[in-house]
Amino acid sequence: MSLAPTPKGNSTCDRIVAAARKKLVENGVDGFSLRELATSLDLKLSNVQYYFRTREALLLHVFEREASADVAVIEAKRSSGSEREAFRAIVRELVIRWRGDSGILMSTLGTMSLHHKEFRGLYRSIYDAFYNALEASVRSMNHKLDEEEVRLRVRLVTALVDGSPMQIRVGELQTFLDRVQDQAEQIALM
Repeated sequence: MSLAPTPKGNSTCDRIVAAARKKLVENGVDGFSLRELATSLDLKLSNVQYYFRTREALLLHVFEREASADVAVIEAKRSSGSEREAFRAIVRELVIRWRGDSGILMSTLGTMSLHHKEFRGLYRSIYDAFYNALEASVRSMNHKLDEEEVRLRVRLVTALVDGSPMQIRVGELQTFLDRVQDQAEQIALM
């Protein structure tokens, strides 16, 4: 029988995850170690390993938490304004998130998924959750689409949104974001 984590335990776990996220963004996977993380938090390595037995377990948790934040953005924005306004807000927010630390983390996960089975499984489940959340938005904008077409359009919108942060430096940011939103909306409505 396992006991529920204490408030202090939750706080320590959250500190570990937040510091791990920061170090992963700053140093990449090759520069990430549990020992250095523990030292930076003024913890013993065994304290970090109490929560995350391995480096991989901690990385998986960081990626899961980041992806949950993306899905939360979709769900929060879905209730803001009309279906079209909400969809445009979702696209805008995701492009902005993905051009920052969130994009670095998800790109790292994508690369790791090419070589490690457990990261590949997480990558797939993250995208499945993301697609499911976005499908509801596309479906509400375009009721005449069958399920297969909704799934295809969601993947096309995702490809546009995924690739946009790589191109974000072309021209004025506001104009670029407007165009990305316009194209994503056209994909959903066509």
